[in-house]
Amino acid sequence: MKQGTTDSQRRQGAASLVVRAMLLVLLAGLATPVLSAVELRIDRDRVMVGETVTLTFTADNTDESLETDLSVLEEDFEILDSRREQQLSIVGGRQTAMVRLLLTVEPKRDGDIQIPSFRFGDSRTRPVLLRVEPAPELAEGELPPVFIEVEVTPGDGPYYVHAQFGLVVRVLYHPNLTEAAISQPEPAPASVRLLEETPYQAERGGKRYRVLERHYAVFPERSGELVVPAMELSGRLLENRPGDIWKQSVRGRRVRAASEEIRLQVEPRAEAFTGDDWQPARKLKVSQQISSGDTLRVGEPVTRTVMVDAVGLEENMIVEPTWPPIENARIYPDQPQGITRDDGRWVLGHKEFRYAVVPEQHGELVLPEVRVDWWDTQADEQRLAVLPEQRLAVMPADLAPPAAAALPPVPDQAASLPAADAGKGSELFWKGIALGFALMWLATLLLVWRLLARVRAPSGLNGTEAVESIDGNALLKAFRNACRNGDPASARRALQRWLARHETGGQGSVLEFAAGTGDPDLRLGLYDLDARGFKPGVQGDWDGKMLWRLFEGWRTRKLAAAAGERAPLTDLYAPENRVNPGG
Repeated sequence: MKQGTTDSQRRQGAASLVVRAMLLVLLAGLATPVLSAVELRIDRDRVMVGETVTLTFTADNTDESLETDLSVLEEDFEILDSRREQQLSIVGGRQTAMVRLLLTVEPKRDGDIQIPSFRFGDSRTRPVLLRVEPAPELAEGELPPVFIEVEVTPGDGPYYVHAQFGLVVRVLYHPNLTEAAISQPEPAPASVRLLEETPYQAERGGKRYRVLERHYAVFPERSGELVVPAMELSGRLLENRPGDIWKQSVRGRRVRAASEEIRLQVEPRAEAFTGDDWQPARKLKVSQQISSGDTLRVGEPVTRTVMVDAVGLEENMIVEPTWPPIENARIYPDQPQGITRDDGRWVLGHKEFRYAVVPEQHGELVLPEVRVDWWDTQADEQRLAVLPEQRLAVMPADLAPPAAAALPPVPDQAASLPAADAGKGSELFWKGIALGFALMWLATLLLVWRLLARVRAPSGLNGTEAVESIDGNALLKAFRNACRNGDPASARRALQRWLARHETGGQGSVLEFAAGTGDPDLRLGLYDLDARGFKPGVQGDWDGKMLWRLFEGWRTRKLAAAAGERAPLTDLYAPENRVNPGG
């Protein structure tokens, strides 16, 4: 009995020891931190000055932040890129994970550079030695793999203020260049415009180079010395060296190049130039277009468009030509329009100046000769561009009422009767009486017609005004429809006809009517209509509806003022005007 109890106690004691051992192991595992080693590797241990190297920090614990102080690298390296990657893989049913920190750096010097040890928590990397070799030196007479050529055109001046000269910049590189950046030419004081960029290949020193050529237009803004600073280029050469043929992601060797500084003497306005406006150009031409109908009449505008084309001037540099005075005509200039283009080498400026010329007298309208003085920068002398005069026949206004036809004189019948025909006096007497009654009958019909016209006429108008108002309403309707349809030519004709009957004493002058309206907005609208009215067809930029609203408002105010001045009508049925039969 005692022996059985002893065996049971022994088994229980052994089990208790096993449990205690497992608990100790578990507690030990919880108390001990999980250590993860961080390893540093470099993609190459031998590089050249200007080349980059990638440092890779790897940890097999994804919770590792890989944050550390990297400032110790800045003494010997330039840090170009930094990125973090996390990788998860399953091999043979076993899952593994790792985290990596990748740094792309470029050595600042040649020689042996030691990459120091870095601490990550309780882990520390091993230091790594990197051998940096100097860049290859050029042989005598050998051209560098990258260089810049700068050329000024024309090469032998003179260079004038505001006159364009060309700047050609060529970047030559061999074999391939990536991450290239070049500074822009910044001559001072001057404005610069990029015209064209052309890639091609060329040979220098027996070696084939890739070329990127740019053409710039430079406009000096002041006379004196003009400095074109050196332009700097930075990039990386992708060289195919032995053993690197499959390493396409490895950055190439960094290269730098700089152009030579250029200094030019910019001359002021030439002393020999006698014109008013300084316009230096390689070429300058003046032409014109004249727009008019088959016949030109008094009060109807004709458009003269003066066009100036210049090589070596932007459109904003082209000055408006000056007209000599014109008699018996009014000139309405339009807003100039221009554009600047280029042919890859020189700037091409084009500018148009439009003028509406309104003749005020019939006969001959002379559009005068226009002269433009300019300076030829190729020949270095003053030249003159001439626009010849144009003569146009002007007919009288077609709205003037025709002169009254002369009526033949009525013969004196009594004086023309010979004495021998005195016996016929009695017959003539009765014929005279019959003619008198006929005239009286016609007068009665005329009186009745006038009375009926007065009854049918609107209140406040006599018979003549009623007849004229019917025609006036038709003209106003035509004017309104033309305004709503955006047709200034038809609107101007209808308004002229209405004005000839009602406002301007038979002249139909839109400009005279505009000056007397007293409404500034209407006056400007009528001036615009007078200038546009010669152009046939619909013009989308003309706001005819607004002009009609202004005109209608003016008519309403005028009719209201006229009604206030007219004596009030007598009310025959008013009590004070009734007649008392018994009185």
